[in-house]
Amino acid sequence: MTENPNLAEKDLMDALEASDVSAINGIVSLANILRKRGLLNDAETSAMHESMSLPLGLPKYAENPAVQDLQLNIDRLFAVVVAPK
Repeated sequence: MTENPNLAEKDLMDALEASDVSAINGIVSLANILRKRGLLNDAETSAMHESMSLPLGLPKYAENPAVQDLQLNIDRLFAVVVAPK
């Protein structure tokens, strides 16, 4: 990442949020592809979900409304991946 002293804090926060959303969408998309190909089972999918959720439940983050919203989004995305076809 290049350094730009003219970037406002809001710009940096927006970029971080966009990066997080991009990464989460990519991981869930990959999980969905692997499930459809029979390369990822329910237990493995659940483990991926738990692995992504664990840091969000730490005391440092758990009470943060933005983190709670992120957790809800992850839960909803993984619910689609494990939904019966």
